[in-house]
This record gives sequence, structure tokens and C-alpha cells, in this order.
Amino acid sequence: MDMIAKIIIGAVVVEAIIEYFSATLTKDFQLRYALSIAFGSAFATLYELDLLAILGLEARVPYVGMILTGILLSRGSNYITNLVKKITSKPCD
Repeated sequence: MDMIAKIIIGAVVVEAIIEYFSATLTKDFQLRYALSIAFGSAFATLYELDLLAILGLEARVPYVGMILTGILLSRGSNYITNLVKKITSKPCD
């Protein structure tokens, strides 16, 4: 995998983690954040999904790649949920 692609994936992972943890420090934190991280990480671990290993970035600590992949999966679910809410909500006059 090209080094630039690895850096971009790393940036997405770091952004997702910072977004979640910054939300926990403010009043923006919602239970769905914690649930999406838990379910995403459990899903990735149970099915041994490790996006970083696929891209050639293997962690020295077991399961780290799977947990980070789960965090990425959970971010995707939030983006899709927000998009669906925006599409289905009625515009304010």
C-alpha cells in the first residue's frame, strides 16, 4: 500500500478517536457514541476485521487493529444516521 494512503487512513483513525473523546469531555456526549464504539469494536473483533493490517499497518499488540477498525465502523454508522436524519427531516420555514 502506498505510504500516502496509510497516512490518510491513520489521519481518519486519529480524527475518529479524538472526535469521540472530545465529545465525552463536553455536553455533546450521547449514549449512542459509547454504544456505537462498543458494537463496532465487538463486530470487528468477532469477525477479525482489521483494516489497518490489510493496508500493511500491523500492530504489535493483538486486537488493537480490530478495535481501531471497530471505531472506524462506528463513525460510519454515525455519519449515515446523521445523513438519514437530515434527509428525512422537514426544512424549517
